[in-house]
Amino acid sequence: MLIIEYLSKSYQHFLHDLPQFASRKSRFVVTLNGATESELSTASKDIARVTENNVQLSTAITEQLSEFDITALFSAARSSRDILLFDKADLLFEKKTALKRAHERNTGFDLNNLFKNIAKHNGIVILAPEKMHTLSASMSTKVDVLIRFPTV
Repeated sequence: MLIIEYLSKSYQHFLHDLPQFASRKSRFVVTLNGATESELSTASKDIARVTENNVQLSTAITEQLSEFDITALFSAARSSRDILLFDKADLLFEKKTALKRAHERNTGFDLNNLFKNIAKHNGIVILAPEKMHTLSASMSTKVDVLIRFPTV
């Protein structure tokens, strides 16, 4: 995993090299760690500009979309070559606790389905948590580039 500071020289190098990753037929996951709304907007415009691809903002995590809807979202992005940006993706980075009751299994969002779709996706996926998170060992293997935003 490559760690980059937002608006640094390494960020400019990353933007310069990003079209190469966008043209590959493999998964490429970028995490915008701790970006404000305006920083997120600017960074996604930078990425769209250099890759010449549309960035499709998805609220699938906050809306807790069904397995069918998640699969359809990724299918549409694959065919259009859009970049998927998952806003408010904090749920993906939070530590999971054990379930205490059997009925709690059905109340949560199916993260495994989302992770499976990300893993088999042929394109760029951007995860944008609202808070700055420390990546767990399992998440650090899924993320290719972590862009850190300065804390205010």
